[in-house]
Amino acid sequence: MIVLTRIEGGLKRVNHAAVAVNEHIYSFGGFAGTEDYSFDRPIDVYTLDMNTLRWEEIRPSDGGNPANVPCIRYGHTVVAQDDIIYLWGGGKNKVLCNKMFMFDTNTRSWLANEVKGEIPVARDGHSACTSGGFMYIIGGFEEERREFADTVYRFEFRTRTWQHLYLLSSDLLKKDFMSCVAIDDIIYLFGGRTYPCPFYDSEIMELDTDRMRLTKTEVSGYKPCGRRSHTAVVVNNKMMIFGGYNDVVNEHLNDFHIFDPEKRQWEPVAVSGDTRPTARRRHCCVAVNSYLYIFGGSCPAPEAAGALEHYLMELDDLYVIDTERSLRSMSLQAVIDHDLDTRRLPPALRREVECYRTDNRLACTQVEVLDLAMHAKRPP
Repeated sequence: MIVLTRIEGGLKRVNHAAVAVNEHIYSFGGFAGTEDYSFDRPIDVYTLDMNTLRWEEIRPSDGGNPANVPCIRYGHTVVAQDDIIYLWGGGKNKVLCNKMFMFDTNTRSWLANEVKGEIPVARDGHSACTSGGFMYIIGGFEEERREFADTVYRFEFRTRTWQHLYLLSSDLLKKDFMSCVAIDDIIYLFGGRTYPCPFYDSEIMELDTDRMRLTKTEVSGYKPCGRRSHTAVVVNNKMMIFGGYNDVVNEHLNDFHIFDPEKRQWEPVAVSGDTRPTARRRHCCVAVNSYLYIFGGSCPAPEAAGALEHYLMELDDLYVIDTERSLRSMSLQAVIDHDLDTRRLPPALRREVECYRTDNRLACTQVEVLDLAMHAKRPP
């Protein structure tokens, strides 16, 4: 893989949620140490133009009804179906939400959100993905019961109907901050944290949405270490994970690994360039074709040591990575890394190089904040 650029001065959020629609990445909510979460206000929405790599805060319409708009939150999930983004779960200050919110990317407005069926109990730290016209909600922490969820729910986009998939309930799902992706009607789950201990494992679980069956995957050879608060995306019909945190060994991670469902094997991924992403957790990673966009999250502050080990630094950077190492990307990387003169390039290429070289300028101030887990309702 090739790291094309690292741009600073962008969106500074932890435990936010993002998804790509057309040529934009939409990021919703998250935690920022500089903001006041003691009162309700509409969730913040930012877009990243993937052509210019510029962040912009947008002010969506409420569609004529303020109840259509979610309040600020973290620990939620978002998925996209066609041009509509569906936001579910999360919360703040121990108050969680189980209402579905729908955002139209064409009109940049929140839609009426009436749904029916068996609505899941409010939770955060759950996993979500889409498959076959449904959004699946898996695991997470239910504040009402103060327990990890062992359930799977799905939401049908066409009918706006929730369904509890009782056959898939399992103690294996009692985790928070695990990742999931859907490949050929199979949902693959990795990582996450469970208790007591806490406990992390390196197992992959397969959720077969046709047979309604949950099984552990037999993996031969190498496995990445267990973790939570990492990200997983689909690249070339394989699952790629990045980063995360393991509090048993108190380690933040910045490694990439690919799981091949056909071979049932993991392999580490080499990254070329001097700008490999820094270790982090509770960030976002969005895959668009062969490109990865990694932004936000937190990592230990440089001076944190001993009693200050839980002090984290919120990150405002953006990494753009080409997983296929195309000739175009290698050429662009050479121009950027060696600061080559672009005056003889065509205007469109000059503008592209300038976008990759120029930091964003969102109004954010770097601060040190306590680990989000210290604000949460379960052990860090």
